[in-house]
Amino acid sequence: MSAEIALQNCVLVIDDEDIVRDSISTYLEDSGFVVHQAKDGKEGLERFRQVDPNVVLLDLRMPRMDGLEVLASIAEELDQVPVIVVTGAGVLQDAVAALRLGAFDFVTKPIVDMAVLEHAVNRALERTRLIEENRRYQAHLEDEIRARTQDLRWRTEQLLAANAELEKEMAIREKTASALKQSEARLAEVVSIFEGFIYTCDSEFCLDFVNRKLADHVGGDVAGKVCHHVLYGLDQPCPWCRYSDVFGGQTAHTEFYNEKDGRWYDAVQSPMFGSEGQVRNLQAVVLDISERKATEDWLRQREAQLSEKNRRLKSSMRTASRFGHIIGKSRPMQEVYENILKAAESNAHVIIYGESGTGKELVAKTIHDLSDRGSKKFVTVHCGAIPDNLIESEFFGYRKGAFTGADQDKPGYLDAADGGTLFMDEVGELNLTMQVKLLRAIEGGGFTPIGSSVVQQADIRIVAATNRNLRSSLESGRFRKDFYYRIHILPIYLPCLKSRKEDIPLLVNHFVSDFHHGDKLPVVPQRIIAAMQRYDWPGNVRELQNSVHRYITLGEIDFLDLPQPSDTPDIPPGRPRFQPDGPSEALSDAVSAFEKAFIEHQLKENQWHRSRVAELLGIDRRTLFRKMKAYGL
Repeated sequence: MSAEIALQNCVLVIDDEDIVRDSISTYLEDSGFVVHQAKDGKEGLERFRQVDPNVVLLDLRMPRMDGLEVLASIAEELDQVPVIVVTGAGVLQDAVAALRLGAFDFVTKPIVDMAVLEHAVNRALERTRLIEENRRYQAHLEDEIRARTQDLRWRTEQLLAANAELEKEMAIREKTASALKQSEARLAEVVSIFEGFIYTCDSEFCLDFVNRKLADHVGGDVAGKVCHHVLYGLDQPCPWCRYSDVFGGQTAHTEFYNEKDGRWYDAVQSPMFGSEGQVRNLQAVVLDISERKATEDWLRQREAQLSEKNRRLKSSMRTASRFGHIIGKSRPMQEVYENILKAAESNAHVIIYGESGTGKELVAKTIHDLSDRGSKKFVTVHCGAIPDNLIESEFFGYRKGAFTGADQDKPGYLDAADGGTLFMDEVGELNLTMQVKLLRAIEGGGFTPIGSSVVQQADIRIVAATNRNLRSSLESGRFRKDFYYRIHILPIYLPCLKSRKEDIPLLVNHFVSDFHHGDKLPVVPQRIIAAMQRYDWPGNVRELQNSVHRYITLGEIDFLDLPQPSDTPDIPPGRPRFQPDGPSEALSDAVSAFEKAFIEHQLKENQWHRSRVAELLGIDRRTLFRKMKAYGL
């Protein structure tokens, strides 16, 4: 979001901690937002009514009125003003409650990276924009349909007016034969060029007139025959026909679907009066509106598709460095993200290839969450961990008394995953017998629990994973071809960590943030991260995570080739040295030079994480910003 756009957006920060409000306000104001503050829930509600913010950042634990009460108070306005909950990691249950009340997102304290908060604000603004766009688009569609309907009504009124004119001309017929001939000529001309159907019938539904268009449609002259039988193929009067209203002297307008030819029609039925003012016949003017109906259906379907696409895009919103819970921004990972989105839009089976520790289960869970099955269960099965004598009962379940120890019914994995996703990790470990039975179950043949004779069906999507070369297993006969081609529909290949080493700093920062560190966030120096990027990581991301946690706990990583620290005894390793510019340098200039060098050194060591550096220096974030600006950093 550019500064010009950000300046148009107002953020209300409601938090009882002054330092949190000031930190958030300073960062967002630096990013171009207009920020207002409130120190508790009551003041926050007052400010909310006064400033009409675009986004609200709301703390949950506050005196007088907590965040959940504030959410309940503004529940009717959450569609226009998204709320991002800011809460401590220890009270995530409150954050879940807030999401159920309608909060858009939540960010946990302490806020290590304000860029995450800014991204959440931008996402919230983008969501509001999308909602407003959809609302405008829906209004546009309604206006378009209303305009077309009005046009059809206008044409119908024109036809009614023409019919009234014809009735006047028929009255004139009794006065003069010449007027009758003129009137008949006009009527014949109108009927001949009219693109719809016109017919008249009496109270017994016998046709006495059909126009040429209708005669061609039904295949000949049908005068004297029953209208609903000849025209619509029905034994009884048409369910849409309002003949009782017409013979009561009223004009009726309706739309109906003709099953005989599969088309939609708009019909105007009007009475035809005799010389004494009685209703003599029913006259029907019918227009084919199938194209209009098809257009309306297409517009509705298109709107539903756009709505569903927007839902998927919002739920799979990516940042620059992650996709949901998957960390990485390298080119190989971007390709993985694209494949995940394609898999999420489909209901086909997926197989994930990758070495151990590359995150196959995390990818499978992401596909499930983004798919239409995301609200259903995600069931994980480690195929290599189930003994062969138990594997059938684990997958298909069993009934009470099926074998010794079966003292109650137990559902299997297929029952548990019904309607959702079954993640089969290390699918290459399945024996051939189980492959045959699973193939039958997923192809619609169903399965039978042990001890039962009733065949059950399960609606499941299989996401399989393996670190084996399944084609080699096919050639050796350890894996069935029919089962392989059934699950090998959408393959996804996960890169090993050594092929995307540019993602290692992001992964390290993520693992450090997730590690239980108490009040102070641990720091992994840049030289350690650089050494990690030189290592090939045969255990992939899992090995990296364990190494980061071991380094945080023990302060050492024994397999990395780390650069040796300085041998100077009076200067700690990594501490910036200070050399005066000359013997006559003033003390204040020397102090300023050292302060600039020390701040710059700390920023580099902490990847320019300004909040973390301010904490290490023992100063507030605003003071650090002021010094960085003064020193040109």
